[in-house]
Amino acid sequence: MTRGTGPGSGAVAGRHAGQHPGRSTGLPTGLHTGLHTGRAHWRDVGFLLVLGVLALSGFATTFSGGMFLLVGAAGLVLGAGSVEVARRMGWPVVASVLVTLAVFVLLGAPLCLHSAFDPATMLDQAIGGWKDLLTTLPPVDGSGPLLVLPWLLGLVTGLVGGLLLAVRATAPPVLAPLVLLGAVILLGVDRTSSLLTHGTLFAVLALAWVALRGQDGAIATGRRRSVVAGRAGAGLVMLVVAGAVALPLGRAAAGDERTVLRSHVVPPFDVGRYGSPLSSFRRYVDEQGRPDPANLHDKTLFTITGVPAGTRVRFAALDRYDGTVWGASQQAGADSFQRVSSTIDNPAAGKRLDVDVTLGEGYDGVWLPTVGALQSMHFDNDDPASKADAFRYDLATSTGIVPTGLRSGDSYHFTGVLGDDTLSADTPPSTRLDDNSTAAAFLDTQATQWTQGVSEPMKRVLAIADYLRTHGKYSDGVAPAERIYHAGHYVKRLSDDFVNAPIMVGDDEQYAAVMALMANRVGVPARVVMGAIVPAGGVVTGADVHAWVEVRAADGTWRTLPTDQFMSHDKPADQPPQQQEQLSGSVVPPPAPVPPPSNAGESAESQLRARSVTKHPTEHHGGIPGWIEVAALAAGVPLLAIALVVGGILAAKALRRRRRRGAQRTSARVAGAWRELVDHARDLGHRLPVDGPTRREQAGLLGVPSGHDLAQGADALVFGPTAPTPDQAAEYWRTVDAERARLTAAATPLQRLKAALSLTTFRHRWTRGAPGRRGAGGRGGAARGAAGRRAGEERAAARR
Repeated sequence: MTRGTGPGSGAVAGRHAGQHPGRSTGLPTGLHTGLHTGRAHWRDVGFLLVLGVLALSGFATTFSGGMFLLVGAAGLVLGAGSVEVARRMGWPVVASVLVTLAVFVLLGAPLCLHSAFDPATMLDQAIGGWKDLLTTLPPVDGSGPLLVLPWLLGLVTGLVGGLLLAVRATAPPVLAPLVLLGAVILLGVDRTSSLLTHGTLFAVLALAWVALRGQDGAIATGRRRSVVAGRAGAGLVMLVVAGAVALPLGRAAAGDERTVLRSHVVPPFDVGRYGSPLSSFRRYVDEQGRPDPANLHDKTLFTITGVPAGTRVRFAALDRYDGTVWGASQQAGADSFQRVSSTIDNPAAGKRLDVDVTLGEGYDGVWLPTVGALQSMHFDNDDPASKADAFRYDLATSTGIVPTGLRSGDSYHFTGVLGDDTLSADTPPSTRLDDNSTAAAFLDTQATQWTQGVSEPMKRVLAIADYLRTHGKYSDGVAPAERIYHAGHYVKRLSDDFVNAPIMVGDDEQYAAVMALMANRVGVPARVVMGAIVPAGGVVTGADVHAWVEVRAADGTWRTLPTDQFMSHDKPADQPPQQQEQLSGSVVPPPAPVPPPSNAGESAESQLRARSVTKHPTEHHGGIPGWIEVAALAAGVPLLAIALVVGGILAAKALRRRRRRGAQRTSARVAGAWRELVDHARDLGHRLPVDGPTRREQAGLLGVPSGHDLAQGADALVFGPTAPTPDQAAEYWRTVDAERARLTAAATPLQRLKAALSLTTFRHRWTRGAPGRRGAGGRGGAARGAAGRRAGEERAAARR
């Protein structure tokens, strides 16, 4: 068979003779293909947005309301829109990133922060917002700074997904919403009510998208539409079957817990830095006329409405004894002090209460008086947002704390649930003991003696309570003869000076501390609660403050052991005989040192000073200045984002070049080398059609001396009677590399930078005419048709 003027001439002839009935080589064909690729592109954008919104909807159990979804969807649209604008304007990909960063800052403030412009807060939330979200008890308020997170996730997903739409491979664009779905799951809660939606529906849509993109790629490589349509139909049938199978499985698994970061992150709040309010109990006792400005017995602590008289208001539940004080513990998971929103997802059941509290002159601590298990909290003072942001709540102990401090005049409203907390000898106890049982070992002798003949743990607890009440005496150490009964609940005060003393004398502090320790020792988990009993009228003074004990039942609830059930109100004798003998000497030994009182009646200022010293130990020791850290963070985030995008582009081009050079067929390696040269020229700004002209026609537009020789060599190797050898392909690549180097050397530095970051050669759907037209015909022979089909395959391999 004669090839005419040279290798590839059949292909050239085929270009002008047309290859398909009813298809011309002129403008109409290009327009038809452009319309098709345009529709495919906008279809891809639609899939990206729908999958992104579906992934973001997984935050429904994390945020309250639907504002998070609106903000996230807006981010998706604007992120993808920045890519579209840059593409149509011919800007490099860096421009898309910069536009997205500007949109994040400029529009994020009014959308998320309800302020005109606040780049500092936007930057702070972009860096640490995920930590705030993980340490906030869901559901998070659907308005406020934490909305920055779905806003940022939407923008990044839209940006990255829009850029990946230019990649010829079918699967990469799906990665953006898939990664978003994973991020939403990890940042969300461990249970979801819509596992079916976020699993099955997402998978079906994602697979359908991949199938449609695969169909586009198959048509572009020259396969018959009927074959492609048949395979696409089979794929859709498989999707329907997969959905039908996943539907019951998804419902069956809907109640299972999933792995989330919230379960493994310890909230960055150390409640242990705040002293035990039980240590300050004697600030509330009656001083019997002695002047003491710090005494709060007759001062109004707060006024409360919405609860009946006799209701217990807790300041703090103290669940850890360290040998010195009963304090609030910091544990991981649900048993931790977390930031909460205005609504709290609290599973407790009981009677609902709507309560209003206004603090009086006698309350200036950090522990927030509450009733029952909170379900909502709203602050009504001059700066409610700052109080709400500082507020932390522990679901396990129903204890609230405001680290920035409380003062007279502060008011707040909350709803709570007051459950059944009655305790009897028949209440089955929990067996989940902690370290408090070990800490109470010094009370073993008394626990054994006071419960002789009683074996059941809860009955032993009540027997101990009865013994304390009937054998003990009450004194707050105010009367001159009673000042030897000092404050405190450290080990020596509870052992030598209380249970081992000739007469057990103390007040709420000692009785509650011993009662809780001994309950733990006999096998029933217990804790001390510091609070007040609401009097008639709702005006709570220091005289209403008490300490009681709560024990844990087998069902996980905490039951109240009232103070009157384990504490005596009988006064001791004016002077015990043993103490009289000790006083016969000339020197009376001073009482043991008392740990300083704190919190419930203590000013928060000293605590905040201590916290600032602890939190910033290097600020006064030559550490890095704060403005440098802020500047580094401000510059680091956009630079990191730019570096990631630039690195991704360079890596994608290197991978494409490697794939072309290492193609399985040697003829495809040669075709890929020519395509590499053309792509490099296009990146440098040369206006070259991709699939319209032949290689020789492209060489004429390329404008380089060796262009025609390279084009003829490629045609001869690709369309020759035998496939080129690996050495021939390698030699052709070396020649192309040298020509690429000459093109680069002739360009300006700015052109080189734009070429390195350009995505022009990835956007084949946006710039190419009818794919697969070259080499499909010729002079009508069967051999030319086969050669055309082979050439189409080689070109398809070269594009990858």
